[in-house]
Amino acid sequence: MATQVLNCQGLNCPQPVIRTKDLLAATAEGELLVIVDNEAARDNVRRFAESQGHAVTVSRVGGLFHLAITRGSGEAAGEAPAVACPRPAAGKRIVVHISSEFMGRGDDGLGARLMAAYFDTLAQFAKDITHVTLVNSAVKLIARGSPVLAEARELEKLGVQFIACGVCLSHFGLADQVQVGIISNMYSIIAAHKEADLLLRP
Repeated sequence: MATQVLNCQGLNCPQPVIRTKDLLAATAEGELLVIVDNEAARDNVRRFAESQGHAVTVSRVGGLFHLAITRGSGEAAGEAPAVACPRPAAGKRIVVHISSEFMGRGDDGLGARLMAAYFDTLAQFAKDITHVTLVNSAVKLIARGSPVLAEARELEKLGVQFIACGVCLSHFGLADQVQVGIISNMYSIIAAHKEADLLLRP
């Protein structure tokens, strides 16, 4: 089967990783050549592919980086690492940490409506948000059937990286239903928090 080429030149972080992830999930066979134009994208794509058990060969062609990904030829490193995006050119580096599918305590129906409004409003601040980290029942927000899935997908398109706790997804039986972001671990979540200028908790 011919090598598939994924040209990610000019894409903002974490889009090269997101597109690589989506193409690997959509096609079961063949090699993949990912083209990126910066070191952060090169390192993020390589780490992600290797974490999924694929072999990666990196070469430099002019001012571009070519990552040749061979499926299943490497040793899986477990859950996907967090994507390290460069600091925004202006403003603060914001990470949003969510620990429940509902916002606030009291009435879950109201909490669900508030969370939907929160996700919808986050798009207005997407240029400053690097990550949304999800633990406990918050992982349901990026799983199949989530009432805020459309908003989460839009945030991802705007460059926001979702990191979901793998242990939490397994607990709720949702590990195979994630529609947005990456499945990772507590180390990656804390690493994202450590790099933040501001941590928001709804």
